Amino acid sequence: MLAALLTAVLAAAAVPADRWAQDVRYRIVNEALAQAEKVSADWDPGQRDCAGFVRFLYRKTTGSRGPMWRRADGSAAEFVSADELLAYNFTPISREPVQDAVATGDLLAFYDPAKPPADAWHLMLVLTPPGTAPDRLLVIYHNGASGLDAAVRKVWLDDLLTGPPEWRPVAANPSFIGTFRWNGWSSTAPRER
Repeated sequence: MLAALLTAVLAAAAVPADRWAQDVRYRIVNEALAQAEKVSADWDPGQRDCAGFVRFLYRKTTGSRGPMWRRADGSAAEFVSADELLAYNFTPISREPVQDAVATGDLLAFYDPAKPPADAWHLMLVLTPPGTAPDRLLVIYHNGASGLDAAVRKVWLDDLLTGPPEWRPVAANPSFIGTFRWNGWSSTAPRER
């Protein structure tokens, strides 16, 4: 009887975290698509690049007000680079984006060591918009440009897979390092706000 009661309490405690994750993923889709239409003024112009897009979306949609990113030493930070986002805040989930294994908020990560360090990384966010066919994934990202060339772009994963070889998220592409999931989803309670 005590075991059944404990199981019921633990299951009930997990429901808010699951609901919280669903709500955040829904907000990520809406905010990412809104940014593709018109970049909002609350996104710091000094952080408008692919990693800045990820940091902005997660901060805004989770409602986090304090430092939400981790550094190598485990300390919390307001700002981390693309490589720190991946290394200490996201976990690899697959070498290629598998339709049934990816979810809104997952990242496609690219790295080109031949480019200058500031341009070597590129992150793209996966979205599963409601109302689309279940096998259709949308990929959205900041193009890394500044000034008038800067833009948030969106493309269907299927089109990305047949597009320029350097941006194909496939194991055969040496610049594609994999699909990653935010460590914050694995928590059993909503994030501090």
